[in-house]
This record gives sequence, C-alpha cells and structure tokens, in this order.
Amino acid sequence: MKKISLIVLLLAVVAGLVGPHFAGNSFNQQLDEFAAKISEQPFYEASIESREQSWFSTTASLVISLDGAAFGPQADDVEQPKLSLTIPIEAQHGPLLTQSGLGLGWIDWQVKMAIDDPEARFALPEGEEYIYSATGIVSLFGSVSYHDVVPAFSYTHPEMALMVSTTGWQGNARLTSDTIDSETIEAMNIDMFIQDAKIAAIENVSLVTDLETGLMQAWDNSLYDGVASFTIGTMTIMDPTTSEETKLDNVVMDSVTSVDKTSGLGDVLVSTKVASFANNTVTMQDIQFDFEMAKLQGSFLKAYQKMTEDIMNTPDQADSVMQAFLKGAGLAQLQVDPELNLPVIKGVINESKFDGYANTKVVGIQALPDTMEDVRFWAEHAVVDAKLAIEEGAALYITELILKSQLAANPQFAVMSDEEQKALIAQQTQGTINAFVQQGILSETEDGYEITFTMENAQALLNGQPMGLPF
Repeated sequence: MKKISLIVLLLAVVAGLVGPHFAGNSFNQQLDEFAAKISEQPFYEASIESREQSWFSTTASLVISLDGAAFGPQADDVEQPKLSLTIPIEAQHGPLLTQSGLGLGWIDWQVKMAIDDPEARFALPEGEEYIYSATGIVSLFGSVSYHDVVPAFSYTHPEMALMVSTTGWQGNARLTSDTIDSETIEAMNIDMFIQDAKIAAIENVSLVTDLETGLMQAWDNSLYDGVASFTIGTMTIMDPTTSEETKLDNVVMDSVTSVDKTSGLGDVLVSTKVASFANNTVTMQDIQFDFEMAKLQGSFLKAYQKMTEDIMNTPDQADSVMQAFLKGAGLAQLQVDPELNLPVIKGVINESKFDGYANTKVVGIQALPDTMEDVRFWAEHAVVDAKLAIEEGAALYITELILKSQLAANPQFAVMSDEEQKALIAQQTQGTINAFVQQGILSETEDGYEITFTMENAQALLNGQPMGLPF
C-alpha cells in the first residue's frame, strides 16, 4: 500500500514539475499555428511580435494586420496603410493553475487589450483599462472554455459629430477538437447620436453559435454542420429633422449550414425574421425572408476567395484571373446543379398578408458557353419556380410605393405638397393594378392577386401563360 502511495506521489510530482514545460511548448506551438492560419487568409497577416517563455508561463504579443488596400483604392492613388491590432497574451502552464483561481488544466490564458487612442475618441468607465478582455482554460482533456468581456464605452467622431455609446457585452464559449459553441450572457445595448440628437437605439444584441467543427478545421474547410443565431431585441431609428421613428421588434437572423458527407456538398440557409416593423406610414408584422444556397462545393468557396485576393493584388490581370476561375472552380460548381432559393417570403402589411417563394437552379451544364453573356444558354439550363400571393391591401400599398418612386423624378410632382402627392398616387393606384392584370403580369384571386413564374428548357410561363424570352 505504501509503495502504491509512493508511486502516486511520484507521478504527481513529475506532472507538477515536468507538465508545465510540455504544456508551455504545446501552447506556443498552437499559437504559432494560429498565426500561420490567419496569414493564409486573404489580406491578413499575423505574427508573434514578442514572446517570453519560461517553465511555468508565457508572455506574448500577437499582431494581426489588415492590408488597407482591401477597402479599395483611394483618391490620388495614395497607398493605404496596414491596419494592425496587437493582442497581448499571458499564459500560465499547468497542471496546477492559479492565475484565474485555483484549478487543474494545462493552460490558463488571458488576453487584455488596451486601445491606443491619442485623440481620445474612446471613453471607458472610470477604473476600466481594457477595451476587450478574455480568460480561458485549456482543460486536462484538451477542450478550451473562455469568458470574454467588452466593457461599456463610448466613441466620438468629432468631424462627423457622431457619438456611439454601448452598455458592454459578455459571452462564454467552449471549443473542442471538433466543436465550437458560444453564447451571450450579457447582451449589448447601443445608442447613436449626431450633434447630441439620438438617431438610433439598438437593444439586446446577442449571438449564439453551435458549430460541429474545430477552430483549426474551420480554417481549412469552409463547409461544416452548424447553427448560429444573431438577435436584436428592438431597434429604433429616429429622423432628427422630423422626429419620426421607425421601430423594429425582435429581429432574428438564423443561419444553418449542413454538409452531405457522401457528396461533400453543403447547403447554407439564412432566415431573417422581424416580429414587427412600424413607422408613421406602415405597420408590418411576422416578416420572414429566407435565403438558401444549396449544393455548394468547398473547393469553389476557396477558389472564389483566392480569386478575389488575386484580383485585388493584380488588378491589371483581373480578366485572366476571372477566366481561370470560371473555367476551373466555376465550371465544376455548375456541374453539380447548384441552387439559389428564397424558400420563404412572407409578412403582413397593414393587416394584409403576402406569401411566396422563388426557387432557381441550373442543371445539365457540362461546358461553359463561348461568352458568359449568352442568355439562351442560361435559359436552357435554368429551372425556375416562383410564386407570390398578396392580399389586396398589401398590393395597394406596394403599388403606391412603386408609383411614388416613379413619380419622384417628375419636377411637377416634386413641388407638390405631401397631401397633393398622396392624392395623385391614390388616384392612379387601382388603375395601375388593373393594368397589370390586363397585361397578364398579375392574376386576380379571391383575396387579392397572385403572380407565378416557371421556366424550364427555355420555356417560360407567367401565370400559366407562355411568355416570350428576349432571344
């Protein structure tokens, strides 16, 4: 029994003395790999500017730079400077950790970022020094959990007389070799002012993710299973000249990515929902707009990213770079019959509903046309199925918007009062809808109007009637 106890004690001593060395080496190797992965991304560079590694701790500075040319050319062809961010890192090597409280693990790391602001545009609360901080633990089993904080702060842009203030944000995350999960535990509120007049208020901004991929895997593979949800509780936009307000409640953007393990093709669905939208002229509820890209190739996404980088770096070779992309990754993507869909389009306008969808795909492409502008070629390979049903009240409102946009260019309309403009538009609205019906663009239904459009093999039908195509 004493021998067993002695062995256990010896192992504990070895782990306590030798473990920190191996943990430190592993941490610094991963830090180098992380910097290298960032540098592989277009327009970014990352390096370890300084590092001090001892047996029990590491202190390092990770510098991430973004090429200013990524934002496009500026006047007078002035070369844009690189934007850089320095991230200081302090790490304690385990297995016995005390930096953030007593515990067991391989690494206890901390990031505390101050901001270099000589013009004092950023203001932090009294006693607050860092614009961002994070504390993380690498467990004995290799998973990473961390907590990050953005404090309340304000930003003032004197030239634009713009001021932004926030209440701060806090979140938790957990990373394993094949998962990334994060959640918001303290949502952020944002207020915006121009010349002390509030122009926007955004409340309860939060983000939740659940991705079935590891961090390093995500760098190498653009497609993986996962869900993410970005939420805004309320958003109020004020017009300082008229004091009119536009308010949105419960704005939610959900994204779902999925991959077929057999084919390797991925789908991306982004669903945007707004519970209500209201201003002085319209009230809308239950708005939903879904956007889907299906049958995507990971190689296509990487090639597209590379093409963008090459065009930015060598703009004089943009045509040849684009042609090489189209003949390679572009053709390969088209050969798997990709889809671009709007599965859900719906909402309620002034208590009048609209509901529809639009699904498109290209099929049977084995080679590209001689010119990409060949309309007949694309019509022969496109399959379209679209429908929109709209109740009468919503149809009238949308038609009013169309007429107002068209009449805006008329000088005589521009000098009319608001009441005169509204009266003129009201006189023409129903007549415009009737004209659409007579032309076959709309078909009447019991509740309002409907439009359907289908196309296959260069044969198009509008509301069930053959429609001539421009070729």
